[in-house]
Amino acid sequence: MTKSADLDQLRWSWSAEAVAWLRARLRGVDEALEQSDLAHVMVLGDSQVGKTTLLLRLLGVTDPEAAAEAAVPLRAGRGRGQSATPVPIRYQWSGDPDRWSLAYDGSGDAPGEHPGTAWLTSEQLKKRLRSFRTGATGDRLHWEARARPLEIGLPDRFAGPDRRTDLRVFDLPGLHGAGVDEREAARALLAVYAPVVDHVVFVVSADQFAEMVRDPAITENPFLLGWGDQAHRFSLVFTRAFSGDSVRRHMHAVLGEPGDPGWTRDRVVAAVQEHYAEQLLVSELPLVAPSALFPVEIGESWKELLDSDPYYAEAVAPVCDELLRRLSDTLARYSDPDRRHLAASEIAARVEMVVRNNVRRREKALGTATQAWRRAKQAHTEALAFVERAQAAAKAARQRTEALRKRLERLAEWPVVYVRPGRPGMKGSLVRAKQEEERAAWTEAARRAWTHWRETTEEPEVPRQPPHDLSTRIREAYDELCGCCHLCERWKRFMGEGPDRCYERMTDVGTRMPARIRTTLREHADSTTARVAKAEADADQQRTVASRYGGHTAEALARAVAELDELLERASEAQVEDAANLTVARSVRAIHSERNESYVHHLLDRAAKSDGDERSWLVLAALRGIHDLNRMFP
Repeated sequence: MTKSADLDQLRWSWSAEAVAWLRARLRGVDEALEQSDLAHVMVLGDSQVGKTTLLLRLLGVTDPEAAAEAAVPLRAGRGRGQSATPVPIRYQWSGDPDRWSLAYDGSGDAPGEHPGTAWLTSEQLKKRLRSFRTGATGDRLHWEARARPLEIGLPDRFAGPDRRTDLRVFDLPGLHGAGVDEREAARALLAVYAPVVDHVVFVVSADQFAEMVRDPAITENPFLLGWGDQAHRFSLVFTRAFSGDSVRRHMHAVLGEPGDPGWTRDRVVAAVQEHYAEQLLVSELPLVAPSALFPVEIGESWKELLDSDPYYAEAVAPVCDELLRRLSDTLARYSDPDRRHLAASEIAARVEMVVRNNVRRREKALGTATQAWRRAKQAHTEALAFVERAQAAAKAARQRTEALRKRLERLAEWPVVYVRPGRPGMKGSLVRAKQEEERAAWTEAARRAWTHWRETTEEPEVPRQPPHDLSTRIREAYDELCGCCHLCERWKRFMGEGPDRCYERMTDVGTRMPARIRTTLREHADSTTARVAKAEADADQQRTVASRYGGHTAEALARAVAELDELLERASEAQVEDAANLTVARSVRAIHSERNESYVHHLLDRAAKSDGDERSWLVLAALRGIHDLNRMFP
């Protein structure tokens, strides 16, 4: 016989079948279908802004001393100013007056722990939570991003006189912890949990909100990026909200002084919400409905305000209480155990988010690849021009070297036009004077030979002037070739030689001096050869470098083209997949309606074959199925 408990277990079977059908047909958007049966609301913010304190208050810990006592083990021994939350945590009530409960499944738990639920004292809980941090400063989180969040139950003695709230909300480590490892771990956890929650509560100091929401961890997450235009998915809690000068001036301008007739609770709530909505616009952030803003003072900031201005603090206390009550009501709607199934109506919107994000990432990747291709193409174009210039320079250098070689060969045969001075009387000192004239004439002949040869070459490296010691070298060569004995006539006559013999020796110089001059000039010109040869070697090396660089840029361009082509091909395929996903996702209502109809007909068919209480239970279950569908798609 069918029992009520059996029907309760089957209550959402039709929804699960519909989601399974969708999952089988959707590709690459699994995060849009992920649902957490642990919590549907996530508290997100910087470290040390009061997230945990806020959650305790929302759960019903209203006494400041009780909240401070509860915070000690939850801080796990971390000092003030350090981030406290080490892992994703869902808070609840333990049901025991004095002991904490700690539930975990063993995935990502501290070393040596085993799955299960433990009942702990405050000191034991503090030690257990401390084990989730490693490193000398405790800024590394010992936790796997995909592990199920911890469930921590508070002792009932912390509860206030008002009703306790059974929230399904979990707290994440702060985005901006002190250590790099902690910040990276927090962002990894955020990437995992953002897709599976239905509502996100940003908790941030009133003057830091703009910086937080511009963090890449938020701007690059499709499930957080649209916080400004999806008010139903986000609540914004500003802590230290009443202590700033700007809000005090605004309150005074709109409502007067605390205690004036205008300072009613509801008017103050409206005024402070409108003030922070305007501040978002001043910070060039999206317009947010004031009802989604919850400016409050809690924890340490409330104590500071109470100590510094008790009259003002007492005036805003009812306002904070009312805003926290409204926030609690908002979160309670998303903490419904049935929320996991009722959120099915948002599958299409979630898929569209993922698709838009995929499109954005593809466009970004294509833009990056296109820029890389353009840079590679420009670099290769410049490299080809570089190669062309280097090849031309190397060719010119070779031609220059060859031209110099040929000109040097001509210099080796260049005529030395010697105009010999007339023959004087060859006696005594006149012989030596005659030799001096001939030395000067040979030097002038050498200079003319250099000048005429130099005019035939266009090589700028060839010196314009002949050797600076040309006269000295000609003189030395002349004396060597002439073999003058420098003896006077008397000695020559005594030795049987006369002026005629001296003149013959001077004349013989003319047969060998041109070759000596050409050798001297060639040696002088050869100083250019080394420089021109080095220039040719440098040009050839530059050509080699240019050729290698051209090959490198050609390879880089080929890779850029291949990457761009691959991205374009994948983008084309992804567009087809996106279109198919959107078509499937937009059939969410039809699929759930179809599965619900089959489920209801099945129950009614069974009811028609049953009698008594069983028939009643089956009919009620069928009616509840219809009601659940209407709740899912109102």
